[in-house]
Amino acid sequence: MKYTAQPILQARANLGEGAIWDSERSVLNWIDINNNLLHCYDPASSSDGAVDLGDKPGCVVRRADQFGGGFVLGLPGKFVSVQNPKFLPGKITRVEPVVLATMEVGIKTNRMNDGKCDPAGRFWCGSMVTDFSHAGGNLWMMDRNHKLHLKLSNVTISNGIVWNSTKDTMYYIDTKTNKVDAFDYDNNSGDIANRRTAVASTWGGYFDGMTIDSDDNIYVAIWEGSAVRKFNPKTGELLATIEVPGVRNVTSCAFGGDELQDFYITSSAENADLALEPNAGALFKIHLSDCRGVVANQYLG
Repeated sequence: MKYTAQPILQARANLGEGAIWDSERSVLNWIDINNNLLHCYDPASSSDGAVDLGDKPGCVVRRADQFGGGFVLGLPGKFVSVQNPKFLPGKITRVEPVVLATMEVGIKTNRMNDGKCDPAGRFWCGSMVTDFSHAGGNLWMMDRNHKLHLKLSNVTISNGIVWNSTKDTMYYIDTKTNKVDAFDYDNNSGDIANRRTAVASTWGGYFDGMTIDSDDNIYVAIWEGSAVRKFNPKTGELLATIEVPGVRNVTSCAFGGDELQDFYITSSAENADLALEPNAGALFKIHLSDCRGVVANQYLG
């Protein structure tokens, strides 16, 4: 089955990433890594505003209102919070992140990349070696008390991460391996074990960001693939392809909208020839009536 998404915002993001839907405010948050920006797209008005974080964000999650609200992000060598910034349509404002935890101090070749919150409200975010030369990255978990736990090492490009509806399996991508790996997951402790391959790519391009639907099917953005692909992670079967026209590097995806059936996709304009990729860096959307997403987990600390 094939679908085609359409551009809804010609953002020209240098490295758009980290799409996540805020169900409480009905907006899409996303980032432009190389321009240090956290964006907020409001579909009701088709407007977008951004804040300058002062450094490269790898991902963003909402922080629950009872813990101060705002956002938690992975910046190079640290996890930070940003409390309720003002997103002004069509403008960029400056914010000052507050450091919650630090890691990999002194490793100047690394930056943080993709991440999400698990069902228990802990924040997972991985790092990557910026020149892709070796597996010097890690996957970190920050618990609700802001304590760090090293979950995986020897990672090249830590990327998409999701948990299934029964909270017993975590899916994870290290882009250089071009696989989705599954782990046994303990929601009480955050422990992971029994790493195995769920999906191995045979379709070209590289696995990047990922999301999951209410049927536990996964959706993987394809860098150098102009698409998002939907898989059954229990069988490895390719179920559908969502084509993303006019752009080569597709980076992340998220369900949104009132019924969680609007599907948003980010992309990258980095090194793009706009004559060949007229939609590079755009934000895309498609309505998927045959499936539904799940509410994004928030940080509970």
